[in-house]
Amino acid sequence: MSIGDVTVVIRWILALALGVAAAWLAYGRVGAVARNRAILLGALRALAVTLVAAILFGAPSAPPRPAAPLVAIDVSASSRRAVGDENSVVKAWRQRLVEAATRDAAGSDAFVLVGDSLRDVSASDIATLTPDDQGSRVRAAVDRAASVGRPLVLLTDGEIDDAESLADAPGGSVVRVLPKTPRTDGAVADLSVPVTATAGDTITVAATITAGAMATPDARWRVLLDGVPPLDLPVPALGALTSTRVTTTIALPRGARSAIVRAVVLVPGDAEPRNDTLASTIDIGDRPSAVFVSTAPDLDVREALVVLRGALNVPTRAFLRIASGVWRVEGTLAPISEADVKAQAGAAGMLIVHGDTAWRPRAAARSATAAKALWVPAPPTAIARAGDVARTPEWYASGVPASPLAAALAGLPLDSLPPLTLAGPARGSMPVLTAQLGKRGEAVAAIAARIENGGRTIVVSGSGYAGWALRGGRSAEAFGALWGAIFDWLAAGRGDVRAARPMASLLRAGDPVAWRRGGADSVVTVRLSRRGATSPSGALGGTDSLTLRFAGASFETTSPALPAGVYDVQAEGGASVLVVNASREWVPRAPTVRDGPLSRGALSSDAPRLADAGWPFVLALLLLCGEWIGRRAGGYR
Repeated sequence: MSIGDVTVVIRWILALALGVAAAWLAYGRVGAVARNRAILLGALRALAVTLVAAILFGAPSAPPRPAAPLVAIDVSASSRRAVGDENSVVKAWRQRLVEAATRDAAGSDAFVLVGDSLRDVSASDIATLTPDDQGSRVRAAVDRAASVGRPLVLLTDGEIDDAESLADAPGGSVVRVLPKTPRTDGAVADLSVPVTATAGDTITVAATITAGAMATPDARWRVLLDGVPPLDLPVPALGALTSTRVTTTIALPRGARSAIVRAVVLVPGDAEPRNDTLASTIDIGDRPSAVFVSTAPDLDVREALVVLRGALNVPTRAFLRIASGVWRVEGTLAPISEADVKAQAGAAGMLIVHGDTAWRPRAAARSATAAKALWVPAPPTAIARAGDVARTPEWYASGVPASPLAAALAGLPLDSLPPLTLAGPARGSMPVLTAQLGKRGEAVAAIAARIENGGRTIVVSGSGYAGWALRGGRSAEAFGALWGAIFDWLAAGRGDVRAARPMASLLRAGDPVAWRRGGADSVVTVRLSRRGATSPSGALGGTDSLTLRFAGASFETTSPALPAGVYDVQAEGGASVLVVNASREWVPRAPTVRDGPLSRGALSSDAPRLADAGWPFVLALLLLCGEWIGRRAGGYR
């Protein structure tokens, strides 16, 4: 018995108890001579009071009826994956939908579609449905069922993106998994490729190969890159719904360009060609993107590299000097000679020197117009003698003067940032960030910029910037914004002057497109041209324009998902390539829900209340009138 049923019973018991008590108080002490008349009058009094009390308590006049369910139909494209003849399969799928709805939701008048969005449909629309959504999300349907007080009946193929949301489904909800005939299917589920690389480098390409509902035999996978002969490699046999990761290396040819890397899996008897290929873009430059050299490594170096490699996706080679003449490659700590460090630093498009700024790369290789950052850390704090108190001077960021980076740094929370330790004023014609000693006195430049002979230079003074990142919250965001703005400005100096570019090299249909701006403009217009003479809107030929809006000092934004295809992206300052692969719905995966009930109990519709009907009032009045007439006939007052 549910809580609602218990509440109904309690209301009627209380009403009946009041009725009996009222009858007993009125006729319980009547003598034996008039007892029969008193019993009749007491019954009339008890019934009348019981009815009035039940009306006041909101008791129902009839048992509650089970609530009609909300039927949610999963129309994701995974229902059409590896099925062979799609026309006959879609017809059979529609028939199974009708049968399941008739069996589990008889009499329901509420139907919705779930997938990449929630849409209302009617029962008659089921005969024309086609599963082609690029997602399988049911949270909106669960919330709708809870808001209208109905159980949820979910008709799906079992592959739900947010299966955990079904834990919040109302009582009495069920899942019906529509069966599919398993077929041989191998797919490329993931592809790992560097976002950018230097011509002549050797890159590692890694792919994840997944099998469908049936085991796959030994197969091959092929890697295709513009200007490189195809590579064919073996893939071992896989069990049903298992995967393996395969890797290879490719030597990049000379020439700066945006290239497309494709991984193709070749499985004998494969039933689904739409998931056999996965593509990613890679920007190939004619020089190393960035080289970070530190002669005095510290936490500042580590956190700056996180921004440079992570948020900005700039491939960076870092070298650390741990003793005089002793160099290590950051990350692996492999030894490297100083001559090799100078040679690689001289060929870099962006050079960051931390520590001894008098250190110079090989002069013959260094371009006069290349971008560089010179970072002078603060000297070590002197050790206090006995009885003395050594206190490190604390400098607090105080202002963002007018500079090419001012727009990106305007939102920094200067009043809540941890202190810095400066190594003196930063020398440059354009102060970027100023600081005050102890929040008092004259502001001096902590970071400055200058442009000499067409080359951009940033000068950074002091240590302690990592404290911003380590504190977390707004301080960590300020650290990312500061160094992101610095590196973006320097990146423009090494030739990357695109106003906006796609962030992710691997993208699937149904996923929003993430963009990163490369300049100070918060509103950027890009033009998208889909290869194959089809625009993103579906029109034949032409180019679509897309306006990107970057909020405040943010360097990132998103735009709506695009259909699968290869797009040429043109923005102010340069072009890029965007590859949108087939939706994840085409990639095999294990079911995330099982057929059966989601929760115990059942929801009921609101039972009709006595107060909503007229007959209880009339009956109570008639009972009281009958009692009054009987009392008068018996000589009672």
